[in-house]
Formats: sequence, C-alpha cells, structure tokens
Amino acid sequence: MNRTCCTDLKYPGKLLLAGLFAALGLGLGLGAVPAQAAADPTQPEATAPVYPSATPDDDSADEGTVLIPSVTSQEGNFYLAVTDAALDEVDSERIMDQVRQAVGEQDAKILLGVDQEPNNLKGAGQLVRGMLMFGDSDALSDDWLENGKTLGYVGEGWIAIGVMLPQEAGDPVEIAVDPGRDVRETAPGSQQRILEAGQGEFAAGDYTAGITAVALATTQQLQAPPDRTLAKVIAVGALAAALAFLLAWAWRAKRRKARQAAAADRNKQADLLESRIQRASIYLDRHPVPDPGLAGESRLAQVMAELERQRAGSQPGALRALGMAPDSLQPQQVSEAQLAQLRDREHELSLLRGAVQLAHAFTARPRDSRESWNRIFEYHRARLEGLALFLDLPGAGQLARAQAARTVIITHTDELQLLHTRLSRRSSGADTAPGILDRLWELRDELDGVLHDALAQAGQARLKIPQGLGESMEGAQRKTDPMADDPIGVLRNFAPGSGTR
Repeated sequence: MNRTCCTDLKYPGKLLLAGLFAALGLGLGLGAVPAQAAADPTQPEATAPVYPSATPDDDSADEGTVLIPSVTSQEGNFYLAVTDAALDEVDSERIMDQVRQAVGEQDAKILLGVDQEPNNLKGAGQLVRGMLMFGDSDALSDDWLENGKTLGYVGEGWIAIGVMLPQEAGDPVEIAVDPGRDVRETAPGSQQRILEAGQGEFAAGDYTAGITAVALATTQQLQAPPDRTLAKVIAVGALAAALAFLLAWAWRAKRRKARQAAAADRNKQADLLESRIQRASIYLDRHPVPDPGLAGESRLAQVMAELERQRAGSQPGALRALGMAPDSLQPQQVSEAQLAQLRDREHELSLLRGAVQLAHAFTARPRDSRESWNRIFEYHRARLEGLALFLDLPGAGQLARAQAARTVIITHTDELQLLHTRLSRRSSGADTAPGILDRLWELRDELDGVLHDALAQAGQARLKIPQGLGESMEGAQRKTDPMADDPIGVLRNFAPGSGTR
C-alpha cells in the first residue's frame, strides 16, 4: 500500500517538501548502491545526494506526487513495506516465512521498504527518508529536528532499509541502509555486505529471494543493544518490592521499639507505684488512728473510727496490689490494666495514709503540728477573700444570698482569729485540739453552703465571673496534692456517707 506526498513545485508551499527531501538527501550520507554494480571497484561507495524527481507533464494524473509504501506485513521486529507498484514483483508472505526465525533471534527493529521505478524518488535513499518522515512506523528518531543531521534520523534500535527495484528486468537494484545511532556492525564492513547481499537473486530476476537475502544479511551484520525494557521493569519491580519490604520492616521495627519502650515505661511506673504502696503500707501498719476523746456522735469521732476501720483493712489489699508488681511478673508483662490497678491502689493508700497522718497531727499538741493547722486557716481565709471579690462584681450585691455572704465574711474572720489565738497559747494541749478542729469543720460547711448558693444565683442572673475566681469558689484544689492544700477536704473523704470505702 502507498502513502501519497505531494511535491507540486508550482506552489510555494510545496517547495518546503522538496527542500526537506533535498536536505535529508544532502546531509545524511546514505549507503545506497545498485545491487548488481556493488562489486565494481570503480563504483563509489555511496551515490550522490538524492532529490525529488522532476514533475511529470502538466497533464499527468500523478503530477507532483511521491508514493511512500505503508507497512504491509509484520513479524516480530520485522516490518515490510511494499508499494502498490512493486506488489506484483514481491511475495511478501514468502519473505516473512524466510526471515521469521532470524528476526526472532536479534534485538533490532528492521523497517524494509520496497518500491519500483518509475517514481518521483531519487533512488533507495529517498525511499528510506520518505518512510521515516511520512511512513506509518515509529522508526523516526524523536529528536530528529534537533539532532538528525549530526546523529542520524533513525530511532534507537531501528534499522531502515530501502530497496528500489528497476523498471526493466536485468537492470541494477539499488539498496540503501540507514542504521539507528545505537546499532553497531558485527564486524568491519558489515554494512557493505548488506548492500552486496542478494546480487545473484536480483540478477536472475528473483526479487523476493534477493529481498530475503538482504533482510537476513541485516540481521547478521548489524546488531542493536538488547531491549532492556523487561529487565528494567523487573528491576524496578524488584526495587519497589525491596523498598516496600524495607519500609514494612522499618515500620514493624518502629512499632516493636515503641512497644518495648511502652513496656519498659510501664515497668518503670509499676516500680515507682510498688515503692509508694510499700511505704504507705508500712506506715499504716505501724500507726493506728488515735482516739480524739470526743463524743461518739461528733463528726470528728466518726471520721476517726472510719479511718481506723479502713487502716486495719488496708493490708490485705496492699498485699494483693504488690502481687501484681514487676518483681512477681515476667519482664515486659505489666499490662495497662495491671498498671491502672496499681495506680488506683496507690492513690487509695496514699490518701488513707495522708488522712491518718492528719488524724495524728490534730490530736497532738497544736505546737507540734503547726503547719497542718496553718493550712486550714489559710485555706478558709482564701475562700473568704474569694467571696469578698465575688460581691464586688457588678450585680452580685443584689443577689438574695449577698447579705448572708457579707455576714459570713465578718463573723468567720473574727472567729478564725479567736480560734487561731486559742491554738497559739502555751496552755493549749492535745485535749483542746479536737474541739477546735470540729468547730473549724462546722465553719467550713457553713462557708461552702454560702459559696454554693451564691454561685447558683449568679448563674441564674447570668453574672460574668472570672474563671479563676469561679474555680476558687467551687473549692478547686490549688495544688496537685490535696493534703498540702486542704486538710479538712482530705478528712471529708472518710466522713460517713462520703462514698469512701
């Protein structure tokens, strides 16, 4: 089949095509010789630059046209393109059968075009260029515009061959070979041997056999580097698999390291909790709760009785908690659930121990436990100051509990001073301390009630209260350790009905 390219020189636009063919023929040094004259030493190694033929007569139907053969047969890497004019002279099927095995054993892609004179082409060289520029194969180099004149027009891995059959039988057959820039000769003079192939067959008029000989010689004399596409795909796939494996390994290693670090941290925390549980257990075992010497119905007496009950029963629980400690477990086997149990038990024993310590402090001579007493007075006064600041807020003075709040501020300030003076006397002993603590507890209950009511009414009236002041009025601890802030609050945890076991 043919592809038609017009070269009508009567129009300026057609001159571009003619110039393109001329440029292609001039600068590329095609190996093109008549097959039957190739052995003549007087012949030049290559023909002169080729140009488009002169246009036929104006009344010719084919005026200004150039016929380029399309690919008519393909077998693996071998592409055969025969023009309509040469179809009767060439048996394409026979050629394909003869070259099938040879082309399957080499890596180059071979484009072989066949045309027959007369035509508008100047020999096999222009046939090759025409197939490259206007044919239906991919043999043209991608960078032919930039590098064609210096590096060649044939793409890497391709070999382009043109065979121009004569008009009259017995006349020479012209062959042109144009290998790609990465195609190499298997031995010196290989390209010339391709041009000389099939001479006997061509001379005998067997064009099919001659073209077959040229194709076979091409597979033997020129060699392209192996197609590395599959190898590259395999290599890229292997690299991707290796990378995926490394990433997975790194991720698992990171997870394993994180788990090990978490296990080590749990063991460390468990060691610390175990130590605290042991210290609290030892203290509670050695310090029974003292008798405050008050009537059984008094609140302080009830708290002391509850403290003693829980202290006496704390030892079995402490031993059970220690049974989960790291010393009795295999390394890295302290679970989050076990650690949570240790935390809960440590908190219970620490709170119980603090309350028992306060019980001893408040049943001893006041001057021996001055720090604990001072914390009670300081905490109460701070909350009275917070209540005074609350009354200064816009609208707070009009609340229903405002008057009760003012009264509490005045009366509690005075009584706190009196109670503090009593505790400071030299004559104040252990027998007076429990009664003073009981009274301070009553004052605390009264103050807490007024603060609670004031906050509730402020909320209903939509008064804006600064966050810090609101938290202080609600009784939020100012320190992480309640025993360092509010001793009465610690003892309240053990009052009957508080929910502490």
